[in-house]
Amino acid sequence: MAKPVMAAAEMRPIGNAQMNTQSTGSREESTASSSGVSSGKEAPPAYQTMYPDLYAGELVPAAAPKKKTVYLTFDDGPSNLTIPLLNVLDTYHVKATFFVVGHTDRQSLKAMKEIVNRGHAIGVHSYTHQFEQIYASPASFLEDYAKMHDLIKSTTGVDTKIYRYAGGSVNDYNKNTARDIIAEMNRRGYVYYDWNVDSGDAEKGATAKSIYRNVISGVHRYSNSVVLLHNTKFKGNTLKVMAKIIKTLKNESYSFDVLGPSVDSSPYLFCKIP
Repeated sequence: MAKPVMAAAEMRPIGNAQMNTQSTGSREESTASSSGVSSGKEAPPAYQTMYPDLYAGELVPAAAPKKKTVYLTFDDGPSNLTIPLLNVLDTYHVKATFFVVGHTDRQSLKAMKEIVNRGHAIGVHSYTHQFEQIYASPASFLEDYAKMHDLIKSTTGVDTKIYRYAGGSVNDYNKNTARDIIAEMNRRGYVYYDWNVDSGDAEKGATAKSIYRNVISGVHRYSNSVVLLHNTKFKGNTLKVMAKIIKTLKNESYSFDVLGPSVDSSPYLFCKIP
């Protein structure tokens, strides 16, 4: 996973409530541009006419969560560790959010279905997880996104409206394209989430102890937290420590919830867009 760039704000990312306004009329604008109808304005970029059905539709206005809410999020699955992780979450009656990638083997598709069947949220992470390819242009990003979105829908029946950028919304690979990609996805009404607590489970040398320490200390810094974790076959330590993390936070009166369009994304977005 590419290390995201986190810095002082230059351009404030758009939260859910503002996305609603931006996406209004986007279908009409796209249709007009593709039919050659001129509105007297500069023609929109060609990628706006791609995937005319790839729109989130009307979104529920964002609502403030209750204090001490933790959103556990797992990237890069499904994997052979997904079902064991779901079993742990079931044991403690916790729901989480999974941002998945394009694994199409039988085991992965079954795990993807189980994520939804057990009441968890599912969102797009990317299909290929190939950073240079995904972020080459807005058109390249849309191609990858649409493929993953379709896989989720055909496998689980969920027409998901949430996603997480591979590597985070600002990273070393999208310096030249992040602004246009984010604007286009906002226009289409999809909601993305970065995070404000990093478990560090993607770092070299991460241990169950370091993951636990990073999550607990990170959650303590915020009223509400989106926690970055991973669910690949290599993340046995993440699975190993999950029960301890949940028990500790529950004992401290934290509650758990899933991300969705009604959860305001603005507290969990990186601040600097190139």
